[in-house]
Amino acid sequence: MEEAEKIRREIESKTRVLKQLEGVYKTSTSMFQRRRVAQEIRGVKSLIGDLRGKLIIRSSEEEYEDQEGWEVEESEFSILRAIPVEKYREDSRDREIDAVISYVDFFEKHYLPILSDYYIKLDFSHAIKRDTFYPRHMEIKKALKEYDYELDILNREEFNRIAHTRDKSVIHKLRQRYMLLLDRFFKDLRTFLDSMLEDLQTGGNIIVNPNDQVNLSELEHNRRLDGRNVAVLLEEMKAFSGELTRYLSLPNM
Repeated sequence: MEEAEKIRREIESKTRVLKQLEGVYKTSTSMFQRRRVAQEIRGVKSLIGDLRGKLIIRSSEEEYEDQEGWEVEESEFSILRAIPVEKYREDSRDREIDAVISYVDFFEKHYLPILSDYYIKLDFSHAIKRDTFYPRHMEIKKALKEYDYELDILNREEFNRIAHTRDKSVIHKLRQRYMLLLDRFFKDLRTFLDSMLEDLQTGGNIIVNPNDQVNLSELEHNRRLDGRNVAVLLEEMKAFSGELTRYLSLPNM
């Protein structure tokens, strides 16, 4: 537990350094300085990734039971806070990924179906952009399956120390890839929703049916959003995307 806390503090420290470097990169007018800072940013990102991997490897059943902070309690996470967090695997020892997968499952069941053309009518160009989020979501699900597969191998080969070490390295890389895909997906989705809602506020017509109510089929199990206004639903989806990316707390790549 003490070693894990030390790694967390180091991750926080490196993340602060990264934000400072990104600030310098954005504001510098010197091409030489920007190249140098860009190289430093890549190095710090690599260190953060390695530290995250060490943190996962240090996890144990005792730490899983005692660990705090992965489930959200702060008022800024008003949507995430209401979503129950469950183990996504019986053998899971990773509280953070349990929470993240619980939140993503909630998105898939409640928000993703609403994003379709059946419920939300958009102009042609934005409808095309909207349709890109579905294959990206499937790519995220595929990345999770790959992560699951390696966890299954690890559990079968635990007795083999060499295989155990190799598999944990692979698992860390697949876990990190899953988190990065999620981060990019929800940052892009939030930006997309924000642009449409700003257009609506200024009298635009990107959203063709902003005042329609969403009427879900009686056969739908997840009826939480039934009868809600389209514009209100998009605002809530935007808020969810913002909360999840803040929860992930990954630096801009």
